[in-house]
Amino acid sequence: MRTDAQIEASRVNGAKSQGPVTAEGKQKSSQNAVTHGLSARTIVLCNEDHALFEQLEQDYIGSLRPTTALELHIVQRIAEAHWRMRRAWAVETALTDRSNPRLDDDLRTAKAQEQVEKQIESVRRSVAGFERTQDRDLAEFHRLRKLRPPDAQPIRPIRPGVSNTGRDSTQPLQGAESCIV
Repeated sequence: MRTDAQIEASRVNGAKSQGPVTAEGKQKSSQNAVTHGLSARTIVLCNEDHALFEQLEQDYIGSLRPTTALELHIVQRIAEAHWRMRRAWAVETALTDRSNPRLDDDLRTAKAQEQVEKQIESVRRSVAGFERTQDRDLAEFHRLRKLRPPDAQPIRPIRPGVSNTGRDSTQPLQGAESCIV
């Protein structure tokens, strides 16, 4: 239990803090709560392969052949959910790998696994949410497909100046500090 003197010293020291001052410190502290990027507003994080996501999206578009803007939007959401599931699987694998550096003590292994399971549980909930989103969107797509005129032609996405990465695609990356990791 902390003493009254320790509590008072913490209070005094805490009052002195004004938070980060430099741009670098502010950028770093802005990422304090980011743990895995599964709930990031951007679809493709800056440390991920943008071309790979574009290919995934084009594969879905080519496979499902949307004919209206609404169908196209749904197909894009399906691709986005798939992309986020892949990220979640990678996070789950990394957490599991990190927890077991060939520990020889069974007790330490069990304790490490217990901690990892708590972290992985939130990742698994995210995956389940992405799967539900993908399933709902695919069901809605198939419902809309039944309403299509027989002669409907596939459309292609036209998105000049729109980025699926959450950043201005005309601007180069500012370096690793701009990434969500």
